[in-house]
Amino acid sequence: MKITPIGIYGSYPAAYGATSCYFVESGNAKIVLDIGCGAFSRLLGLIDPALVDAYIITHLHYDHYCDLFPLSYYPGRHVVYCPSTPADRFTLIRNSRALDVRVIGEGARISIKGIELSFARTAHGVETYAVRVSEGDRSFVYTSDTAWFDGLVGFCKGSELVLADCSFGEGAPHMTPSDGIRLRSESGSEVVAVHIDPVGGAERTAAAGLSVAKENEPIILW
Repeated sequence: MKITPIGIYGSYPAAYGATSCYFVESGNAKIVLDIGCGAFSRLLGLIDPALVDAYIITHLHYDHYCDLFPLSYYPGRHVVYCPSTPADRFTLIRNSRALDVRVIGEGARISIKGIELSFARTAHGVETYAVRVSEGDRSFVYTSDTAWFDGLVGFCKGSELVLADCSFGEGAPHMTPSDGIRLRSESGSEVVAVHIDPVGGAERTAAAGLSVAKENEPIILW
């Protein structure tokens, strides 16, 4: 299982960076988790986008899905899983002839070439899902955007890695570095911070004792 962080920033990218996008490869399966601002051109450097088995969009905030629109001009028909709300944004995606759009919801399960994906609703401003990616008895979790919520530890427990939204300061609709430390302690999983606040987020998170994902530096799990 190999995860390549294509874009790690939240809200907007740092200079020369990109917002949320993670390319997952294992066996014959090729999956993209979110495809935010600036991510599509970087994805082109790793794979022909038409060969991606599925694009998983965790929620319809621009920094997680806006590069679906350049993807929609790329030859082929691309499988996209996403929530159906907010309705106006979902309609824009669904109306693209190049995108084969399928809806995810609480408790959904998807099987892609030996990879199992399951979803849990998070605490965020729009309908948003954390994703657990499993292969046999091994797994990792991508929290997507979230504040702390009661079911988070249970959803992450037993996974080898959690890519966690935990770099923002107090008062934002996201977890803080202290939440990331708590998640690591209570779940027993390694935590790597993603969805990095472009203003001081990496420094704040590293100072708290958490690892921070780096763009284009693959994470090899198994």
